[in-house]
Amino acid sequence: MLSVLRERPAEEAFWGQLAHALARLHTSTVHDRFGWERDNWLGRYRQVNMWTTDGHEFFARNRLLRWLPERRVRAALDERDRRALERLCERLADLLPANPACLTHGDLWVQNVLATADGMPAVIDPAVSYTWAEVDLAHLWCSPHPPEAKRFFSTYAELTGLDDDWRARMPLVQLRQSLALIAMFDHDWGAADQVRAILRPFRAG
Repeated sequence: MLSVLRERPAEEAFWGQLAHALARLHTSTVHDRFGWERDNWLGRYRQVNMWTTDGHEFFARNRLLRWLPERRVRAALDERDRRALERLCERLADLLPANPACLTHGDLWVQNVLATADGMPAVIDPAVSYTWAEVDLAHLWCSPHPPEAKRFFSTYAELTGLDDDWRARMPLVQLRQSLALIAMFDHDWGAADQVRAILRPFRAG
């Protein structure tokens, strides 16, 4: 099936189209619970999708704390870091807004964005669940993206009515993906340093 897809064009208009498509997905699939009908996969690791009505509980338990037992994460984060992550999760409701669940791609970084034969956006390799829309937004924002992708962020923010603080939240939402990178790869592209920087204010209690 991938043979019918093409490399994405280096055009702002393409990213504007992707913003419209993702905003439509996020705003038309609002759900009353967080999770999915079964567990699935993020890379080679199980993505836990146990249903809950509390988005902060879901994100803390199934998207952050679930990585602590993984071998590479235990090696990269010391006991104070692990306790700091637990403290962060205890305060998550104060740090992130209580947004509704919606259908998300779940692994939306630039290498998973391709184009159809007629140049329309297409995405691959999802790790779907009903969770916060900002999970998708954070992955695109915090991972390397081309200059023309700036159209995506401005268009998506306008279409979905993002508040002025959304950029400040992105590293915290992306913490889930940073922990996953540590768990999956010996070379984590700086993810452990990013995690430790976010956790630093929570190390003291």
